[in-house]
Amino acid sequence: MPMLAYSRPALFAVTLFCSAASLAAEPITICLGNTASPPFLFPNKEGTVQVLIRMAAEQQGLQVKFQPMLPTKCAEEIKAGTIHSGAAMGFTAANQEYAAFPMKKPGEVDTGKAVGAARSVVYRVKGSKADWNGSSFSEVKQGVLFAKGNSVFTEKLKALKVPFNDETATFQKNLLKMVAGQGELVIGFEHEGKLRMEEPEFAGKIEALPTPFTEAYYFMAFNKKYHDANAAQVDGLWAAIAKMRTNPAYLTAIKGIQ
Repeated sequence: MPMLAYSRPALFAVTLFCSAASLAAEPITICLGNTASPPFLFPNKEGTVQVLIRMAAEQQGLQVKFQPMLPTKCAEEIKAGTIHSGAAMGFTAANQEYAAFPMKKPGEVDTGKAVGAARSVVYRVKGSKADWNGSSFSEVKQGVLFAKGNSVFTEKLKALKVPFNDETATFQKNLLKMVAGQGELVIGFEHEGKLRMEEPEFAGKIEALPTPFTEAYYFMAFNKKYHDANAAQVDGLWAAIAKMRTNPAYLTAIKGIQ
């Protein structure tokens, strides 16, 4: 077979084409916590967020690969550029330092492109005087408990100058600590809280305070280097996520997930 001869401009164009083709074929690696956050994320099956991202990616002709890991490790990998994206990240000051979010304009995130919204609630043992009134905590001596890795909770508690403990990995384990007298209050997502309150070890023992702690949107955010190198692809995926959220096929696919 005769060798093909290319001029320098043609060779450069071929190189760019091959690089773009290999990039498009590379799966987007996405980290998520290694503990369940129902119904949104699970380490061993698909939650509503994983289904949403996968279906939106498929619509764009992209492949995704989910990798469960410790939340702190997830942040480190995104910062280092070894993981492309986080599945559901809060739009916090700390996260904005190393991750790119879908923006309407500088300083304003596009909530229409979120992977979901979640309300968090404060829980206490029935009869406890510890309280949250929507603006401040009272009767808290041991610190507010919540699962490790939630920057939205961390940022708000620091702003309130409230002592907290995020050393425990799961909401369920924090509830057990509270029932055992190792903390007065636990913050967790409302959906999971309703499920836990029906479990024998908590039924009739704990209660949810009426005022939510946070109501926040969460986003598929990318490490900044990857975003800058693949801006059109990332923007297309964010747009597909926005459309997929109301797609009947997606709504059918997530029925029964809890």
